[in-house]
Amino acid sequence: MFRSLLVLMLAAPTVLAAQVRAATPAPPPLRARLVGTVFDSAATQWLGGATVQLVDVANPANVRTAIAAANGRFAIDSLTIGTYLIGFFHQRLDQLGMEAPLFRVNITTPEELTVPMAIPSAETIITKRCGPANPEEPTGLYMGFVRNAATNQPVPAARVRAQYSEVTVGPRGMERRSPSRFGSSTDDGLFALCGVPRNAPVTARAYAGGDSTGFIELRVPRNGLLVRDLMLGSTNKGTGMLRGSVKSVSGQTIAGARVVLWGASGNGTNTMNGQYLLDGLPTGTQMVEARAIGYQPMRVVVDVPATEGTTADITLEALIATVDTVRVRGDRVSNQLAEFEKRRRSGFGSFIDENQLNNRSPIFMADIFRTVPGISIATGQSAQGRVLMRGNAGTCAPAVFLNGMNVQVPDGNLDAIVNSQEVRAVEVYSRTSNVPAQFDSRNGCGSIVVWTGPRTSRR
Repeated sequence: MFRSLLVLMLAAPTVLAAQVRAATPAPPPLRARLVGTVFDSAATQWLGGATVQLVDVANPANVRTAIAAANGRFAIDSLTIGTYLIGFFHQRLDQLGMEAPLFRVNITTPEELTVPMAIPSAETIITKRCGPANPEEPTGLYMGFVRNAATNQPVPAARVRAQYSEVTVGPRGMERRSPSRFGSSTDDGLFALCGVPRNAPVTARAYAGGDSTGFIELRVPRNGLLVRDLMLGSTNKGTGMLRGSVKSVSGQTIAGARVVLWGASGNGTNTMNGQYLLDGLPTGTQMVEARAIGYQPMRVVVDVPATEGTTADITLEALIATVDTVRVRGDRVSNQLAEFEKRRRSGFGSFIDENQLNNRSPIFMADIFRTVPGISIATGQSAQGRVLMRGNAGTCAPAVFLNGMNVQVPDGNLDAIVNSQEVRAVEVYSRTSNVPAQFDSRNGCGSIVVWTGPRTSRR
């Protein structure tokens, strides 16, 4: 009996020790912290608001999410050791037609791990879309999606055109050309036009069937990547409405500013207390222009939906003198107008004076010539319209004289050399036999003479 008790006593500590070991909790799993940044290399700015997702490869149902701050930074805490896939989503990716990039992350220690992520650079995107650069062609890219103004759904097989101006030097001296780039949208509405100039304006338009956008002016940035969606609307229904304000840079409202739909003659309004309203507009992507005395004109691209109106506020910058004051002798201007009147009395040609110009209120140069005998306006895909002469053998580009000097306008696009608001008088000689000697270029296609200067008030 004594031996049994001794054995029990000797065995007791072992049992208690085992019980103590069993009650001790296991050490907690190692936890790690993942931090990083999201950057838009194409726009060279942080991608605030990006949704970052981290997925456990061993357990795909285990998904962690974080939202990048305005400075692009994000953090995900309390991660266990393992292998993960990380990526991000943002509207910018949708605009570029890109899939969300994925990165593999191996977490092996509890130390903080940094993961930088980025949208590719503009050069990378351009090379992927357009291939290697051609040194003899512009290397910019214009891309976006074509959507329907009524449904906001993608429009496949829409045609998109971008036109730009360039000056070349050839055997005939300096010449201005207007090359174009064409493309079609894919099934999801994506289009990409390669070969547009960098850091330069382009005029764009999209169309499909009876629907189209207006003519809009966009500027390709220095990095060569222009991203802007286009919305197709009906040009016949005229159900669009646009309202907004016109203010100066200092925030002061501008009364009496003229606001027009670019490319639509006569469709405009004046601001009241700095506010304007345009209705009966074609829907889709359009461009409005605001002008006011003492301010530089401003054009704004807007998307006009089919179901409700939209707002576009316009800010005008004051005109700034960029050259010293020029003193113009009154006799020179008077002599020009006197010679103009003398040629008009001769009965040869067509003449447009200040009063007629004020009554027509032309937006583009072509608007001046629409009712002139012998003139043909070729619209095509150009917002401005090309001014051509009608002849027995078809149409041709007339010789153009600006303030008495012969200028090369081989395509008839007079807006490339002068603004319609600066024109004071025009002479048109559609028959070569009637062209005055000083305006005869012997091109066999007649001549147009444009005189510029401030117009006097209407008589």
